[in-house]
Amino acid sequence: MKRASHSVISGFFLRAILWLVPCLALWYLGRNYVAVAPAWLAEWAMKAVFPFWAHGSELHGTQQVLLTGLTVKMPGGRLADVAPEANVLTYAYGIPLLAALFLAVRAKGWWWKIPVGAVALLPFQAWGVCFTWLLQVAVQAGEATRAQTRFDAFDVNLIGAAYQIGFLLLPTLAPILIWLALDRRLIQQVLVEGALSAGAPD
Repeated sequence: MKRASHSVISGFFLRAILWLVPCLALWYLGRNYVAVAPAWLAEWAMKAVFPFWAHGSELHGTQQVLLTGLTVKMPGGRLADVAPEANVLTYAYGIPLLAALFLAVRAKGWWWKIPVGAVALLPFQAWGVCFTWLLQVAVQAGEATRAQTRFDAFDVNLIGAAYQIGFLLLPTLAPILIWLALDRRLIQQVLVEGALSAGAPD
């Protein structure tokens, strides 16, 4: 059973790596279009949750700048607007990973599962963008903006933890979970071949 399972999984990983190369290439070529949807969702979320100081955003290629009403004092007494930035592409590489997983298992209906999965990834991508902005506002410029944002120590710690989740965990875990939810062929194949191998005579 272990030998059969190992053979199936090894073949899957090899195919996934081979598919990931062209998927990444296509994703990078279309990077400016890939960034539009998560950028819009991130802007909407920030304006909804922090309407008093999050006023909108500007997207330059894949770099998104949050426009805020927050100000900090500069040398000489001048005031400058706080404008945190985030590279949307940092949180959107789950799309080619998801596509490679579906293609590696030769999933039935991959042509609709990939776009549906890509849409399902949007909240996780927006999460990463939002907490990148919040990290810059609450941590990096925290002392200068605290009176305006009213973030306390608990908020700052929560933002730091959420940023780590959005940066380290969600970009890779979310596409795998979505792939498993939409297609369980690999797991079924491992179980079937393992059962056949266990029942086969020595």
